[in-house]
Amino acid sequence: MSVYIICPMCEQGRVVTYRVKATGEVLQCCDECDSTWDVGAELSATEFGFIEDFLRERGLDPFGDELENVEGP
Repeated sequence: MSVYIICPMCEQGRVVTYRVKATGEVLQCCDECDSTWDVGAELSATEFGFIEDFLRERGLDPFGDELENVEGP
């Protein structure tokens, strides 16, 4: 049985841990609304970012294959 965290922003998606392939950075991201948090940060509806901005700030394509799921399928 898998346990997962519901996104505090959209309350529909689940928060998944991903690794950025190019940099090795690890972050948490909602699989529905793309809200992001640092790993270990409190998941909050007031302190968050978006994956598109996170990747653009690093010069990466926000619509490319930049992330890998570190939790498995």
